[in-house]
Amino acid sequence: MIRVKRPAGTMPKQLYKKGPGHEELLKNRALLAQGNDKDVDFAAYRLKPVRDQLTAVFGRKCVFCESLLLGTQSGDIEHFRPKGRVVVIDPVTKQRAVKPGYYWLAARWHNLLIACQDCNRPREQENGDGSRAVLGKASYFPLADEAGRATTAAGVRKEQALLLHPCRDDPALHLEFTDAGGIRARAVEGIPSAKGAATIEYCGLSRAELLQMRARHRRTVMAAITHIIDDLAQNKDPGQDLEDLVFMLQAKEAYTAYTRHLVRTYLAPYLEELGLAA
Repeated sequence: MIRVKRPAGTMPKQLYKKGPGHEELLKNRALLAQGNDKDVDFAAYRLKPVRDQLTAVFGRKCVFCESLLLGTQSGDIEHFRPKGRVVVIDPVTKQRAVKPGYYWLAARWHNLLIACQDCNRPREQENGDGSRAVLGKASYFPLADEAGRATTAAGVRKEQALLLHPCRDDPALHLEFTDAGGIRARAVEGIPSAKGAATIEYCGLSRAELLQMRARHRRTVMAAITHIIDDLAQNKDPGQDLEDLVFMLQAKEAYTAYTRHLVRTYLAPYLEELGLAA
């Protein structure tokens, strides 16, 4: 997971005030004021221009696990704060409760992301340790203090979200990789990041298939790194290997955060010489 700057001026006109998204909000607000939650509908966020812009902004890859989309799936339009309902798990009893969602954010540009189905949809998957669990963000949105959950737009700013938002948080401050491609919450003064831990858990960032993909990616990255180090030792120009590595460090490429980890780990003495900023 990497930080992504959402460029100004990219919001689709369908989400502007007086556009379909705003009209939908007014309709849903009126229905809920009447106590009618059955007819509430969310459709504006699914409009094609909205999907197209999200795909462009986030580089055609999942914002959580950084797997590439479109080759095998189009990806899900993900609501950072769930629109219809929120599923809450009691940290002590582990019992689940359902609370109203953030309906007013259903068509708000800053609340929309794009994710792969495995990070977004709940299904049983295998973890890297061999255990099996239902993984996927789905309608979860854990908070540091459940009592502070917002019920109005004004209350959102006071929430202490436990999931990382790629446009608001720097994931590098909360997540770190093992050499083999495992992922864990980064510790600060000996205390693992709560945001990092929650994001790994709810989005399934340690699922077995994802670890396998990172391990496969590692072979490609390490081949380039090894060749670069060999060339530098012989005073040769790294040439194509350096170009390949620079390409893999681009934000639009798969597993950029892990690539950066490998570059920092193995090329640290050469970064300045190579002109790399990982």
